[in-house]
Amino acid sequence: GHYVRSKAELLIDNWLYVSKIVHAYERKVPNIDEDILSDFYIPTGKVFIEYWGLDDEKYLAKKKWKLGIYNKNKIDLIELTEKDVANLDDTLAAKLRKFQVLIE
Repeated sequence: GHYVRSKAELLIDNWLYVSKIVHAYERKVPNIDEDILSDFYIPTGKVFIEYWGLDDEKYLAKKKWKLGIYNKNKIDLIELTEKDVANLDDTLAAKLRKFQVLIE
């Protein structure tokens, strides 16, 4: 039901839906001074998900900036790469368990 920006985000969104994990797409990160959107937010674990899909210089600078904000504000974050998306059943499931998000 979400309009996403890439095939990888579509795979992540569909995986979360099929796994019956309540999630939001492009949610504004609350309670911080900066205005950033996360790729996904999982309210049951209070954890944000970022998919890092590009590696050009401008994108890497934005990634570094966003990671700095997450770290500075002590915000729980799951990072996914193209390799992770190729095997979401193992990678994302394991990363979500660290935040007590159970998969059905």
